[in-house]
Amino acid sequence: MSNEISIFDTGGGSDKPAHIAKYVDKSNDAAGMVTGFASLPKMSIKGKQFRYMKEDKEYVYPMGTALKCIILATDPQQGVSKAWYNSNYSENAEFTLPDCFSSNGIKPDAQSTMIPKGVRSCAECPKNAFGSGTDASGTPTKGKACADVKNLFIVEAHQMDESPMVLRVPATSLKALSGYGRLLAKQKCPPQIVVTKVTFTDATHPQLEFAPVSFLSEADADNMIAKSESDDVQLALPSRNIMELAPAEQEIDVRQLPLHEQEAPPVPEEEAPPVPQPKKVMTQKANGLGYDAFIAQKWTDKQLIENGYMEIV
Repeated sequence: MSNEISIFDTGGGSDKPAHIAKYVDKSNDAAGMVTGFASLPKMSIKGKQFRYMKEDKEYVYPMGTALKCIILATDPQQGVSKAWYNSNYSENAEFTLPDCFSSNGIKPDAQSTMIPKGVRSCAECPKNAFGSGTDASGTPTKGKACADVKNLFIVEAHQMDESPMVLRVPATSLKALSGYGRLLAKQKCPPQIVVTKVTFTDATHPQLEFAPVSFLSEADADNMIAKSESDDVQLALPSRNIMELAPAEQEIDVRQLPLHEQEAPPVPEEEAPPVPQPKKVMTQKANGLGYDAFIAQKWTDKQLIENGYMEIV
């Protein structure tokens, strides 16, 4: 099991066990926390208590008890997922599928049942604009009607051999998760090899905090890395297993509108034609979404190329 030791005390990571160095190349998984819905069991935060269902029985952590877990994966890897409920939604409510949601934060998933009319990308959706939100009483707020969320795929530290669960991190906790991800990334430490303690703040609504507790033994770390790469986890990651939307009927599909390109000036006969400059071209994997839609979700050119959404030609 885990070695109960203090970690990251020196700020430079010099106190990390020698075997931790072999996992440095997995530390990018921690960066994925910086700021869909799987078929796996859900770890709920209803009533500021951790709880989950297993074999039709509900297990509830005592009030004030922290969740100690290993984070196997985050989804989406870049950015956030989005979830919109047509009715007022409470973080204390039981989990239900949103009326419209996007696993990758770029476009609605095909399983969405109430996509705002004419909307084909999150960037253009009025529900994703600041000022569109309302509170529990229906009073308008400065926030967004469509909430940003992040899914953590976890196993409890005291039973790492069990099946993974999904902890849905709400918008109010994304800043804390982002800070934790930066800490792990700075220490070149992937989340799969440390025990993470998740607790509630003193806020009225469920708001989470994250902290490292201990390193795993080498054997346990190897097992958690393997579990994170298993089909149980990879096939459950919503943003990487998205059902595509069918083409809209009798509506203008904004994804198919060509980008305006300024015509090149005529080339004088006595001058040689200019050397063609590299162009950014979205691939078929982008499903017709334009470059600006990805940039609006904080994607970089490097990430677009590495994930196969764009090519330089």
